[in-house]
Amino acid sequence: MNLNKLTVEDIKQFADNPDRFEASLLCYETSSIDQFYMSGKGITAKVGTKMGVYSVEIRSGGGNVSADCTCAAQDAVCEHRVAVLLYALYGDPNELLETDLDEEEDEFAEGSSVDSIPDDLEAALRGLGVDKLVEMVLKFVEEFPEVRHLLLSEGNLSPELIQPPQKKQGMVLKLKQEIEDFFEETYQNFLESENSYDEDRYYYDDYEEDEDYPDLDDVFSVVPTLKFTDQIDVLWEVVNVAHQYFVEEDHLIGSDEVTKTLQLLANAVEESEVQMPEKQSYLDSLLSLFKWEMFENDELDGVIIDALDLICTMPEDYLYVIQQLPECSNHENTLDWMANFYLQLDDDENFLRLREANLDQPFQYMELAYFWREKGEMEKYRATLERWISIGRRNYIEVGDRKTTAYYGIDSEDKKILSDLTEFYQEQGDLENLYRVLMLRLREHGYSLALYHQLKEAATGLDRWELTRKQILDGLEGDPNPLAEIYLEEEEWDQAIALSEKSACGQFTALKIAKGVKEHRPQGAIAIYEKVVMQYIKGKTRSDYRTAAMHAEMLKSIYLDILKDASQWQVYIDKLRQTYRGYPALQDEFKGL
Repeated sequence: MNLNKLTVEDIKQFADNPDRFEASLLCYETSSIDQFYMSGKGITAKVGTKMGVYSVEIRSGGGNVSADCTCAAQDAVCEHRVAVLLYALYGDPNELLETDLDEEEDEFAEGSSVDSIPDDLEAALRGLGVDKLVEMVLKFVEEFPEVRHLLLSEGNLSPELIQPPQKKQGMVLKLKQEIEDFFEETYQNFLESENSYDEDRYYYDDYEEDEDYPDLDDVFSVVPTLKFTDQIDVLWEVVNVAHQYFVEEDHLIGSDEVTKTLQLLANAVEESEVQMPEKQSYLDSLLSLFKWEMFENDELDGVIIDALDLICTMPEDYLYVIQQLPECSNHENTLDWMANFYLQLDDDENFLRLREANLDQPFQYMELAYFWREKGEMEKYRATLERWISIGRRNYIEVGDRKTTAYYGIDSEDKKILSDLTEFYQEQGDLENLYRVLMLRLREHGYSLALYHQLKEAATGLDRWELTRKQILDGLEGDPNPLAEIYLEEEEWDQAIALSEKSACGQFTALKIAKGVKEHRPQGAIAIYEKVVMQYIKGKTRSDYRTAAMHAEMLKSIYLDILKDASQWQVYIDKLRQTYRGYPALQDEFKGL
């Protein structure tokens, strides 16, 4: 089944039996189908019924179609999945009504019945001939479009005839007006929020969660039902109006809508199956956007190239875009985009030429390294990642002093490169290089328990663990939490308890130590819990007393379950109750102990 060329017979076959198809028709007519989105890869939609709202996903690939729904049907075909296919075929049944039925048509529709048809009507119809009868039926459907799907369901019609009736020019104008209204309302909301800025509201996040913000969802749901040229016309209007506001008001409005628009535009061109040279005009339109001020905004970074990537389906498409990009775009990632397109074309020579000439950011090193890995060139893979360490990281270190957004992106990618090298040297059994990379990770990105384990294994194999461990512990001096983690991991209970007694050790770490040592050093754990209980009692609020009682419960479990000494627990709790006998809230929280 081809989702782009659906027929009624396809849907009937998918439904599997006539009863389910009839139930699906009813579901299609009476349910609300929202958030409908169709691309070359499939369909997603929400189907709202009296029983609830269900998410439907239909995937197409290799000539096969599979579908999922969140209803109870699970793997079986349900009416919601079939209803979404009917929606893809006919469009929204409400939208198909170009004009509402007037009162006379309502009366006619309600009063019509089989009994009211003259007995000789059948003979008269048969005598009209096929062409005349078709003409009359089409006029009837134009007046009563709600019967269209009933007629279509009775026969296996050609793809051209089963498409939903194209909206008249009035529909395009209506959608353009909705686009204008959306941007105007969004801009006014922006001005109001600027003029009524409330700092307390901003910081405490007291905004109304149910506040209804404008969107273009209704427009986007109708666009796929239009003919191709009208789709492009309506979608381009979104981009034009957004840019107009950006230029005139110096404010980007509807960045999410612009992003969705370019995606829909690209999908429309892709599904139209237009080929070069006709496709060139659509590619040129997208390429021209690189010159628009609006698309220099960070919120729209990458959306043009994503749309171009969707439209390009043939080698000549990519080659044309590659040829035009240097003239159209001065974006810092232009060469990266060109290299990526060459990669998709399997043009290794040009990819390597561009990539080798443009190695600066860690993601560029990773792209080149992964290219070599795909080719099975593992030594070149390793050498490329090592090149980042020896050469590329110099710029990274300079950026790191400023801690910008760019720094944090590079920092994450640097971690990935070091992690990839770690895995490579582990697989090779190269302990010397593995140890070197692990120590670099420790120095540049800090301690983690997983890294500690890796270093212990590598350093032990090189007979360097004692020295390495000292380096790790010295580097963590003054940072109790990771030190506690190591002491507990190595079962060094006394060192952990001694750490809990230092002033720098916070309550969180102290409680972690108490929990870790209670089975092995119960008295040490008791001392920690008693100290924490007293800290909360001094808070003198009901909440503090409740928390104190919770930690006292841990004390009780150590006395009774580990030490098996109920008398010592009783001495402790009796003394505490006696000491604070004038604190009724505390006595109330501790009464269950």
